[in-house]
Amino acid sequence: MKLDKIIYIVDDDEDDRLLLKESITSVIPDATIREACDGADFVDQITMGVNSGQIVVLMDMNMPRMNGLEALTILKSIPDLAHIPVILISTASDREQVKNAYDNGINAYVKKPFKISEYEDIAKAVAVCFLNDYPAFDNPVAAGSLSAKTILVIDDNADQSNLINLALKNCLPNAQILSAADQSTALDLISSRWLQYSKPPDMILLDLYLPERANGLALLKIIKDFLILKNLMTIPVIVLSHSSDADDVRDCYRYQANAFMSKNKDLTMWFSFFSLICHFWMNTIITHNKA
Repeated sequence: MKLDKIIYIVDDDEDDRLLLKESITSVIPDATIREACDGADFVDQITMGVNSGQIVVLMDMNMPRMNGLEALTILKSIPDLAHIPVILISTASDREQVKNAYDNGINAYVKKPFKISEYEDIAKAVAVCFLNDYPAFDNPVAAGSLSAKTILVIDDNADQSNLINLALKNCLPNAQILSAADQSTALDLISSRWLQYSKPPDMILLDLYLPERANGLALLKIIKDFLILKNLMTIPVIVLSHSSDADDVRDCYRYQANAFMSKNKDLTMWFSFFSLICHFWMNTIITHNKA
């Protein structure tokens, strides 16, 4: 059964809400958009409304009555709503503010746009990274022009792991790809061997079923706890899975995954799929490589 797509736009600036709404409507025409003028209005709506389906929240940082982080804290304190991914939007993008936002549990951080094209990029990132919707927009030139990145890929399927590595190298030719096929290897890379590298990974891609979902969830928790311990919560941990089961999605977000993305079932599209992942998590969304 296909779930309804519900997107909350929370911003006290009516013009910003309108621009974001128009961009989302053009990219995700089947999404239901709900608007809130501040954090308090959003909390009232989401706690009193019907919230079944795929839900994503786009929330401004600075608002009267209740700001974005205050509203986020309330949302995460409600067990039935804590799994909902929140993208924080702010005019500021200094290192400390970005870090503080991730430390408080946001899924992604983006700088408030100035151009229409930037609003469209946010809408596309929401579609691909949070709604598993791959619309027919032009595939971006991903991150090949950026400096070398380090990406940790955790997948117990050797063929798929190799294909992911090829796809990542295609869009990030200078990237260093670290691979782990099981829990113990991943933990070794993350704990002891990680310290041998000059910097931690810029992104972690984690398969959920290793081979069972319980293994993936357990490893996800260990990784997030390690990132908290090392003060590295700005590093995105993106769960990849052939599953699109609603319980899998909710549980991964409850374990603080930054995003849950269903692997494209068409292997011929994997280069494009991973190009989009790199583009949005290294160009549009502010994470470890920019914070």
